[in-house]
Amino acid sequence: MKFSGIEGTVLSTSPHGNYIVMQLHSRVVICGTYSNKFNWTESTDESSGFISFITYIGLKSQVEFPRFRDWVIANNGYFEGDDATPRKAKRVPRFPLEIKVRGLLPESVVDLINWQ
Repeated sequence: MKFSGIEGTVLSTSPHGNYIVMQLHSRVVICGTYSNKFNWTESTDESSGFISFITYIGLKSQVEFPRFRDWVIANNGYFEGDDATPRKAKRVPRFPLEIKVRGLLPESVVDLINWQ
């Protein structure tokens, strides 16, 4: 499956089919939805068909957080509630921590993969 031209690996699909969790890079995972039943910021990606998505960025430690937080903000992403606090990774395999990012455009996710 592709997202913004990047071949990804589907990690899981929700039982009700509303979202797909897809790994695009060892550090970058998205959770995309076709229905946007969760009212996420809409940012459509033609190659996957997602109406909206959330990006998860894996962190090796808390020390990496400011660098990625600053990149997210500079690229019009945002954090909601406690999303800006690194948490134990649930979506990004092989990383102990992750942050949950909203509002990125599909091309920004490509830029993130190329930047880091």
